[in-house]
Amino acid sequence: MNILPGITLHMPASEQDTFYFKTLRKPLQSDPEATACIFYNEEANGCEIRYGRPISCQTYPLSFNGEKFVLSSKDCPGVGQGEVSKEALQEARDLAEKEFNERRETTAALPALYSVFMNMMIKQSAEAMQNLSEEDRKKMDEILSKSDETSDEDTTQNQSESDPSE
Repeated sequence: MNILPGITLHMPASEQDTFYFKTLRKPLQSDPEATACIFYNEEANGCEIRYGRPISCQTYPLSFNGEKFVLSSKDCPGVGQGEVSKEALQEARDLAEKEFNERRETTAALPALYSVFMNMMIKQSAEAMQNLSEEDRKKMDEILSKSDETSDEDTTQNQSESDPSE
């Protein structure tokens, strides 16, 4: 589900699956083998949403895993370039820790949001079904009965294919 241009929310397909966000990537013109964030402007060598960047972009390439700080990408062009003041390093660490905590809180909240979305969809579906005309109800019943017949045929066929005695 696209929630913003370039950002997709992946809903779980089963109870074992998890929610996650994915930022789309695009190939670089200068190196078709490499990719970059969808918001990266290669000509300007900068972020198109600089002042509204997600916190994970603000902390890049520094990340915090709950125990220690790590470089998430050693390929970041700024790594190893110039001096970093103690204040700047502390600010980066504070931001990386904040990003970790916010990600953990978001992950904890996603199942509740999923439940809210699903309840809204079920309610809207029920309301739509109540507002169907008699003609539309008959069409719906016809479609569902065909679906049930197909499902029954598939089940019977699968059973006979797996039963060697037939």
